Amino acid sequence: MSRETFRRTLRGKGPVSLKGSAAKKCEGDVMHIAKSPVITMAPTTPIYDAIKIMAKEGFRRIPIADPGTKTLTGIVTATDIVDYLGGGKKFEIVQQKFSGNIFKAINEPIKLIMNQKIFTVKITADISEAIQLMKEGNVGGLPVVDDGNRVRAIITERDVASIFADRISGIKVSQLMTEKVITAPPKTTIFEAEKTMIGQGFRRLPIVSDGKVVGIITSMDIIRFFGSKMVFKHLKSGTITQVLNTPVLEIATRDVVTIAPDADVGQAAKIMREKNFGALPVVQNERLVGIITERDFFKIIE
Repeated sequence: MSRETFRRTLRGKGPVSLKGSAAKKCEGDVMHIAKSPVITMAPTTPIYDAIKIMAKEGFRRIPIADPGTKTLTGIVTATDIVDYLGGGKKFEIVQQKFSGNIFKAINEPIKLIMNQKIFTVKITADISEAIQLMKEGNVGGLPVVDDGNRVRAIITERDVASIFADRISGIKVSQLMTEKVITAPPKTTIFEAEKTMIGQGFRRLPIVSDGKVVGIITSMDIIRFFGSKMVFKHLKSGTITQVLNTPVLEIATRDVVTIAPDADVGQAAKIMREKNFGALPVVQNERLVGIITERDFFKIIE
């Protein structure tokens, strides 16, 4: 089945159509599926506080807003944090400005690493407009703002993927999945995983041994790790090298939920929603053959 056929299916009376009566809640106001109220942080919030909030609440992104006017000024994501803690160019700030002292670095205000270029949608936007913006901006979520640029809600890839849950689409996982998967061997360190994630633009890495998935490490696993009391003690004493050299398998999800390539994408969406996962490794005969993520659902929505 071609991608265009997928789209015709969605535009018609199919159960995953954004314009069919069964999906009426998704057609009009973006607020129907966006999360509200939304937690925001002030630009002066210490980076470590952001890490703890993300770790506790499971948020992959937090809008940054002026505490007085509530006006949106930026956004910080789990990827920004991973970048800063050793993954990429933001780590250069730690090395140059703080001479590698991460304890000092994480007590800096969040405005130091937040994104000021923000993609947003208005509270009156349609879901299709939000999806298009996420595609164009290559972002996983959008703050929903009012006419005064005040944050009212947030819509994410996960909200879009949930549209497909419990609905048989007639589209197989194998038709949407990414076949060439960047993986990590079991002895990979957190530092190596961070660099791979930032360098390749991925938020997760399946951990593979002899072709079999033995775990999966995500940017949120790294956030939770850095937000733990044990790691905080290391950061305070300056022993960051020991922390960064921790094998990822120690903090990764070991009991990995997978899906078969011939499964319907509606089943994949249901599992993602129920388990609160952003991706599923695709396995056939115990071998990794691909990965399907929340972003892949965008391929079948116009």
